[in-house]
Amino acid sequence: MKPHTQDMLDAAIENLLTATTEVRVAISKFPAELSRRAAPTALASSPRRFLAFCAFVRLMKNQQHFFTSETSVMVIQVPRAWPVDDFDYVAELGLKSGGRSSLRIKAFCHPPRTKKGNWDFSPGAYLDAQKVVVFLPKGAELHAEFRISADTNVDLEILDDRHLDSLARQLDVGPLSEECKALLRQQDPRYLDSIFRKGRSARSALARVKELSSKASSSRRVLPLTTYGAAGTWGLDLKRDLELWRAGALHWADVDKGVLLYGPPGTGKSSFAVSLASACGAHLVSASLAKWQSHGHLGDLLKAMRIDFNEARESAPSILFLDEFDAFGDRRKFSGDNQQYCNEVVNALLEALDGTEGREGVVVVAATNLPGRLDPALIRSGRIEQHIELSPPNAEERASILRFYLPELANCLEISQAARALSGKTGSDLELVARKARQRARIANRDLKIEDLTEHISERIKLVGADLWRICIHEAAHALVAKVLEVGTVSRIEIFDHTSENERSHETHGATWIDEPVTPFKTERYFRGDIAVGLAGMAAEELIFGYRSTTAGGSPRSDVAKATELASQMVTRFGLGRRLSTFPEGIDQSEGALFSIIPDLRADIDLILDAEYKRSKEILESHQEALIKIAGALRDEKFLAGERLAQLLNHLSSDEISGFQQLYQGKPGHLVQPGTSP
Repeated sequence: MKPHTQDMLDAAIENLLTATTEVRVAISKFPAELSRRAAPTALASSPRRFLAFCAFVRLMKNQQHFFTSETSVMVIQVPRAWPVDDFDYVAELGLKSGGRSSLRIKAFCHPPRTKKGNWDFSPGAYLDAQKVVVFLPKGAELHAEFRISADTNVDLEILDDRHLDSLARQLDVGPLSEECKALLRQQDPRYLDSIFRKGRSARSALARVKELSSKASSSRRVLPLTTYGAAGTWGLDLKRDLELWRAGALHWADVDKGVLLYGPPGTGKSSFAVSLASACGAHLVSASLAKWQSHGHLGDLLKAMRIDFNEARESAPSILFLDEFDAFGDRRKFSGDNQQYCNEVVNALLEALDGTEGREGVVVVAATNLPGRLDPALIRSGRIEQHIELSPPNAEERASILRFYLPELANCLEISQAARALSGKTGSDLELVARKARQRARIANRDLKIEDLTEHISERIKLVGADLWRICIHEAAHALVAKVLEVGTVSRIEIFDHTSENERSHETHGATWIDEPVTPFKTERYFRGDIAVGLAGMAAEELIFGYRSTTAGGSPRSDVAKATELASQMVTRFGLGRRLSTFPEGIDQSEGALFSIIPDLRADIDLILDAEYKRSKEILESHQEALIKIAGALRDEKFLAGERLAQLLNHLSSDEISGFQQLYQGKPGHLVQPGTSP
């Protein structure tokens, strides 16, 4: 090539580059355009996209900086339930770059992290444009590069009154009342295209939606969270947090990740998960190890586990309910041929629960009757961090549950009286009582009456005479010994004076609630005090009646069972028995077979139980008059709490209490007579 030809080519290339730069500068100074007249096109696509388009145009009309500035990054937070494809569509339809370079403006829907906690896109692929619009589901995590580069972060509010009225006019579906609009805002956005059909009444369609919702809710009635005590309070707090998270006002890192519910059967652990999901407007996924195992071998089990966790993530916000949580076991106690299998199951569950798995929007509710059998790693902070005991409802909660299941009788004053007569009943028990009352009305071929409830209750066996007095003595003894030994604050005592032939008497006759202080560690005195209080009911029966009954035993949660468990912990875990040695963690200390394998273990436990039983009986002998007085009040009033209970317990003067405690100098459980050395 000749020299002057090369010079001409170089000059031409330089001129082309200069011209390209000038064009780009000119384009950057030319404001982006907003296509406001594309609404008919959006409506032709679908009514739902029309509403999204109208909301987008209204929002962008107020974002002058985005259109006039040389560069801009805007984050638009959109409703989580709205299909994301709609926003790609409305951005392409509503934002025009004049057919110029694709580097002019870009819009995209921000995806969540992958299952492994990583991002599967590069922000640089979008940030090379001069104008960027990022659609982010409300409350979702925003990539750090967009957080840094964003000039504006705004919410997209869809279903504005004017847009709904415009849609109704154009499709000739009739006028929309305020009630209709409010109902529309509560529906899944995917229903909108079915509701708005040209020439068909939208109000009629909404009436059918309302009817379907009513049938769905009535097919499974959901108890309000206020009937679940402390668990309900936690649930209401979670509901508020999820509302803030949906609105983008709260990061997911600040929301509770899960709760462990434990307590006796029938207290409502499963129904709580349903109530929680309903109150929070969250999707419910119910699972258990047994359900996952039913799919086949280990690989099938793990696949089923991943499917349920994926469903919960994809349907966020969601409640993932794991029933019979103790079935997973504790890795420290696995042995034998199944050890590897069990370890893999627990490890897979830990991986699914771990935050790096991308669990945003998923709250785990685990339920168990046996919290002591759980692997500690499952219930640590960041996984299932809140632990709440579900106890049978109190009188006020029982009345609320009866009103819920029998709304026709909600205004009857006798409901509260009936609730008091149903002391000790769980939520499932009360549902059965309500069904029996309705059955009475059906058999009589009439409407439900309060007598259907009260007469059913009266059919139950009423405890009277010596049997009732025994229960009163038993419960009063728990409270009295707790007061004398100062193991905590006795908050209430209740007796359950009705039973039936098929009921478990040890669970239905009475209860004493003691609020114990939170301490950084537990002493031998703490354990022995709790054991003495637990055995006080049985000791009082022997003292007053001359012989004991089955009221203190018969179930894993009975007085004797709890006292035995505490004594077992002292001996096997903490070296607080006759020996300083403890059991290795791999041994299941709750196994009854250990008593036959290690005979000395039973002897060590019995030594503690015998000492504290004698101590309780001696305390009760010294305060027999007070015991009778408390039991008498309990027999007459059935329920003692507040000032009335304090008045009865304060009858035990501080001088009497301190004087008796001086008898127990030195090691608890060993009586030291006045005037002698411990």
